[in-house]
Amino acid sequence: MTTSTLKFALLFTALLAALGSAYPQAKKEQEPSGAETGLKSGKQIFAKYCASCHGIDGKGDGPAASALMPPPAALSSLTRRHNGTYPAGYVGAFLKFGRSLAAHGSEDMPVWGLRFRELDPVHDPTGQQHIDDVVAYVALLQVK
Repeated sequence: MTTSTLKFALLFTALLAALGSAYPQAKKEQEPSGAETGLKSGKQIFAKYCASCHGIDGKGDGPAASALMPPPAALSSLTRRHNGTYPAGYVGAFLKFGRSLAAHGSEDMPVWGLRFRELDPVHDPTGQQHIDDVVAYVALLQVK
């Protein structure tokens, strides 16, 4: 084997090694993070369980809103109504426990904590991850 052939073989091997180690890193970067997955899940859950009353943008104008008395809350203005701070704990507790929070008014809103517990009893037996995902998604709906 000549010196130039040996150099070429070493260079080729080094290039393959570099490409091989770079490929898994590039693949990892394309996978969604836990936060992105949670927001996607929160958006899907919100669309399925909340948007019919609260509207897809959380403005309280869903297709069923006109049939409710009092009308559903405008979720997109929660931060403004709470002095500029998104009340994540309040939203989570409301989803989990329902009307026991006196500020809501009507008992028409279901207690979603019980329903979310049934969605995935093996991986999320308490339903808390679904609640956390919806809470995070509603935070994105806040008007600036």
